[in-house]
Order: sequence, then structure tokens, then C-alpha cells
Amino acid sequence: MKKLLLISLISTLGVSGFSIAVSVGIGLNLDMSSGSVVTPFFLQFAAGVPLIRGVIHSYIFSFNWSSLVVKGFSIPEHTYLGLQTRTPIYKRLYVKGQLFWSLNHIFAIASGDRAIAGTPLYSRIGFGSYFSKVGLDGGFDGYWQLDPVSTVPFARPFISVDYTF
Repeated sequence: MKKLLLISLISTLGVSGFSIAVSVGIGLNLDMSSGSVVTPFFLQFAAGVPLIRGVIHSYIFSFNWSSLVVKGFSIPEHTYLGLQTRTPIYKRLYVKGQLFWSLNHIFAIASGDRAIAGTPLYSRIGFGSYFSKVGLDGGFDGYWQLDPVSTVPFARPFISVDYTF
């Protein structure tokens, strides 16, 4: 019975397009508070069906074009865990939505150092397309926070290019 259930689950996930992807990429963000243009370099791991996927997204380093400074990141402090949806519109064009939390904040909530209401939930919405293994996304990202109330849902424009292995 267990074997039949496992075979059924694997078949269902295979038919629905279950996939695992590792991507590296570069972005271009406009920081609305300072007016700086920042180019982050990132690594992303995603697993799921095309419509909804679990994502682990880590920023490795970034380049600030205004101050000409390269900033390296601590991976645990700049890693995000979340859900991503990609809804096809036309051929390779899709609408993308994403909700994610900082892994550092998740650990702080688990240890009791931080309240859920005081933790920002980051959001991203936009359009994108894939050409073979190269992806191009663009849109807006922001955050939602309950205590103190601070909501900037789609404030910062971004564009990113990534390569999926």
C-alpha cells in the first residue's frame, strides 16, 4: 500500500511538472529611500510545480552604483525562504508573485527574540520570461509589517537576469 501511494505521488508530481532548479543571477534595484541603484548577485534554489514553488533565495554580494562600493553579504543574514507563483500569460511570458521571509527573522521568531507581528513579510510582483535557461524578470518588491504598522507592498522597482542549471 505504501509503495502504491509513493508511486502515485511521484507520478502525479511528474505529470504536473514538478521540478527542482538552481539559479544564479544578477539584479538591478532602485533603492527608493536613498535613490541608489544597486546590483545584487544572488543564488536561488526552487522546487515545486510551475504554478507554485518553494524558494530559497540568497544574496551573495552587491554593487552600489552611486557610491561605487562592493558589499559582501553574510549568507545566513541575507537568505530568504518563501513561495513563488508563475502564471503563464502567453507562450513564455508569465506573471510572477512572491512572498518571503528572511531566514534570519525566522530563526529569531523560533528562538522568541522577535514577534511575528514585528517581522516584515517581503513581497514581489512582476512579469518575466525564459529563453532556454536564461530568465528575465522585472517588477516591484516591498514589504508588509503589522507592528508597528508599516506597509510598502510594491515600492522598489527591480529587474533581474538569471541562469538556471
